[in-house]
Amino acid sequence: MRLPLAPTESREADLTSEGWTKQFSASDPRLSEMVSVFESLGKEVRLETECRDELRGSDCEACLEAHPNGVWAIWTRGPTEDPDSGESEYVRASDSVPTGTRMARGLSVSSVANSKREGSVLVVEIENPPVNIIDSKVISVLIQALDEAEADTSCCAMVISGSGTKGFSAGASIEEHLPDQATGMIGGITDLLERLGNTPLVTLAAVHGICLGGGAEVALACDFVVTSEDSRIGIPEITVGCYPPFAMLQLPSLVGMRRAKQMILTGTPISGQEAADTGLVSKCVRNEDLMRESMEMLAPILSNPPQVVEMALRNLRSLDTLLHTVGHRRMGERFLTDLILHPDYTEGLTAFLEKRDPEWQSDRSNEEEV
Repeated sequence: MRLPLAPTESREADLTSEGWTKQFSASDPRLSEMVSVFESLGKEVRLETECRDELRGSDCEACLEAHPNGVWAIWTRGPTEDPDSGESEYVRASDSVPTGTRMARGLSVSSVANSKREGSVLVVEIENPPVNIIDSKVISVLIQALDEAEADTSCCAMVISGSGTKGFSAGASIEEHLPDQATGMIGGITDLLERLGNTPLVTLAAVHGICLGGGAEVALACDFVVTSEDSRIGIPEITVGCYPPFAMLQLPSLVGMRRAKQMILTGTPISGQEAADTGLVSKCVRNEDLMRESMEMLAPILSNPPQVVEMALRNLRSLDTLLHTVGHRRMGERFLTDLILHPDYTEGLTAFLEKRDPEWQSDRSNEEEV
């Protein structure tokens, strides 16, 4: 990536004509996280400085050393980029028209997922291009898949994966987190995660590419997670002015409280291999082996008596103290109480959608104000 001087209007016009699309303006620590996400999508990424007004005209490499809060514009270019749309691919993602479904054995999931049966395993593939955003449609379809799979007593396991080359999911819909829709979104995710925690099915998430935010929470709610070497798993909600209520329940028992704090408070994603090394996921495998290794992980489990596996699984899940003393529903309620009227919440989401750097409240709250 080149680090040129602050771009003029003509410079931006040159970049656009060369097929580059401006995605975000960002400053550290958000910058490195967003660059990693776009690179994981196979994009060419370049940085252009956007110094604040009082710094314009000076040499940016020098001024950034003196003024670390300088702002950078992230530009990307790739085979699927649409430079004429004027929108970030991530903004387009949650409003995209989903493709159709390929159904098997009568399972009637539609619109945003593909499904097929492989023996006693139902494989459900999220298909909400371009980056498999978890929105209300996807949540509804996944719950429907659970309903129909549970009703078929010959089905003993469910694998959830993401379609396309970009990844499992870039996260939950930003638009549906805005204050007028947040209650419905949080309620929907709560319902889905509770279902995954109580289903008689053995569940496994097969994760490739990006797996962020709400997408990571869905994956981590499964009994097993297998990642590919190209995967990046992260909880970046803090960078858009909110916190991840459900990952707060999931991470401490998986990686310990200190590592959970690091992942949540920085929002920085980690590689699939690092996730496996820390116990966040079950294993990391070669990209081309993801589905084969996932099915092989389930095979010895499914060779055991199904009813006893179900009883063992129910008891094992009950030992997750945080999930059963606090619970998804209470954490969702806390999220809405804490954030729905907070100015940084609205600012972070709006800044993301408008592709600009957020302007946060500058001071901590006094304790009596919280």
